[in-house]
Amino acid sequence: MRAINDAIGDEVPTVQAFKIIDAIKRLRDGQPAHAGSERRDYMAEVLELARADWNAKHWDHRPRIGPEFDATAGVDTPLGRLRMTTWLRPWKGARGERIAWASEYYLNDQPITVAEIKAMGLAQRPTTRNRKRS
Repeated sequence: MRAINDAIGDEVPTVQAFKIIDAIKRLRDGQPAHAGSERRDYMAEVLELARADWNAKHWDHRPRIGPEFDATAGVDTPLGRLRMTTWLRPWKGARGERIAWASEYYLNDQPITVAEIKAMGLAQRPTTRNRKRS
């Protein structure tokens, strides 16, 4: 795995690189190399785990707001451990005051942005929605 990481270097991994890394990991774990060659949405996985952890810790029929009420989760990716810390925060928008999720992401304990996560191929779906205005 270290040799593959060194070979990829600072370049953005390709789909083929992810398939090779996944196959090697499966062989190392005693699983068939050909299973599940499609790309995973690691960012969505860690988001779902962190929010489930937050709900288990802090939800009691009213939201707990602020970074002191946070939750953390992580998943292993071919590039290292992707970790997310999330909490609820007040947010003022065009429709008034609301509550929104705030999150911080880390890859191998180093801060990383959503744009960098997408560029590395660890996120497969858009993180924003385009809403139609009536």
